[in-house]
Amino acid sequence: MHSQSLGADLTLERLRDFAGLACRPEEVRPGSLFFAFEEFLRYNEWVDGKDWMDAAISAGAGGLVADFFVEQAVGRPEISRFAVPNPRRAFAAAARLLHGAPDEDLRPVGVTGTNGKSSIVGLIAAVGRRLEGRGGSLGTLGFRVNGEEIEPMDYTTDLAHENFRRMARFRSEGGGLLAMEVSSHALALDRVHGVHFAQAVFTNLSQDHLDFHGDMAAYRNAKARLFAELRPGAKAIINAMDAAADQMVAGTAATVWRFAATPAVSADFVATEVEATARGTAFTVIFRGARAPVRSALVGRFQIDNLLAAIAVGCARGHPLEAVAAAVSEGTPPPGRMEAHPLDSGAVGLVDYAHNPGGLENLLRTCRDLAPRRILLVFGCGGDRDRSKRPLMARIAENGADRVWVTSDNPRTEDPEAIIDDILAGLREPARAVREADRATAIRLAMGEAREGDLLVVAGKGHETYQIIGTRKFPFSDQDILSEGRG
Repeated sequence: MHSQSLGADLTLERLRDFAGLACRPEEVRPGSLFFAFEEFLRYNEWVDGKDWMDAAISAGAGGLVADFFVEQAVGRPEISRFAVPNPRRAFAAAARLLHGAPDEDLRPVGVTGTNGKSSIVGLIAAVGRRLEGRGGSLGTLGFRVNGEEIEPMDYTTDLAHENFRRMARFRSEGGGLLAMEVSSHALALDRVHGVHFAQAVFTNLSQDHLDFHGDMAAYRNAKARLFAELRPGAKAIINAMDAAADQMVAGTAATVWRFAATPAVSADFVATEVEATARGTAFTVIFRGARAPVRSALVGRFQIDNLLAAIAVGCARGHPLEAVAAAVSEGTPPPGRMEAHPLDSGAVGLVDYAHNPGGLENLLRTCRDLAPRRILLVFGCGGDRDRSKRPLMARIAENGADRVWVTSDNPRTEDPEAIIDDILAGLREPARAVREADRATAIRLAMGEAREGDLLVVAGKGHETYQIIGTRKFPFSDQDILSEGRG
């Protein structure tokens, strides 16, 4: 077949001639249609699908798609060849078509922002379970339905063909309300290209992923793509208290609803009569003159933002405010997010995923609001990631905690001691911090100093049950180490 554009020629019927879509050699089955494009499949490592076309042919691919005339398979008429302007977007469009555009039926919700995505999609799923019979979520914690993990996921937001496959599965098994974490990587790399979101949520923006985006402007602009691509009739649900709120929705075709954790800020959804304790969070939500109580087991004032975002989504889907408030009140903390572990010493261990400056600052502020005797903090920074955030997190740790242990997170291919050097460089008094590269040992040392009334905060890994050292994953759980402090 001669090179051609991937448009009207590649109809649904033509797609069905192939045995599925692939963009990695290991996915190719005999007869697959292989798309060659650049992807960021591993951190700090771009891969180019053009380098995999020969492997795809060897694996039995029945077609090749690239952004240039495909020289491979010349003289092999049984292998179709397509040249398209943007193979990555063509890949997403083909996946959507092949799976029957499940987004049109599901009207999914997209959630973006630096922090809070996992908590919010979980709360939205709780609304779906109670008010629409079924609630699903896609994100860091995997593909989950009604709180149960169906499949793990390799990325916060997976590649397009996996997203549409999971949406189609959710639809075929009964449908309901589906919420998806949408990362800045996914937006920059067209992983959600073509998804028709009915609602999209912006949580907040703070420094993260600059190793990928280069600067904060590019990072912010990537997030804003979610709202720029919303269709008329969709709802853009925005945290009015974040400095980037207006930039997120500049030029969006969607109706904009704003939420704020205080009535002092003008918004559509506001929280008043707030009570935040170690036992949970309570407030009254106000929307268009209506009021409803929220009583949640989620700990920390920052959870008000997450709860308000989920409430706004529920109301955008036509549910009454009081019913939505009751539904989010039933939401439970996702694994590794302010996860409490009482210790025999009388202290409480808290495991949290906070792994960037904004997340750590919010976490420590929340802990201080709980009025503990002391805050003991164990944290590190991931290797092969944005190095500039390491001294920033050090200063936040020093300002927000009474005692600090600096350790490893996922060092990956970096020297753990070098990462710790970068962190300690941000401390005013580095001699006061305890340096211990072995994470288990660092947590045990901190537990040894914890006393009744203390909060021992272990930050950075949250729900993860592994540690990445070099290129290998080793079993590791912060929760398991903390469990040693209980008799």
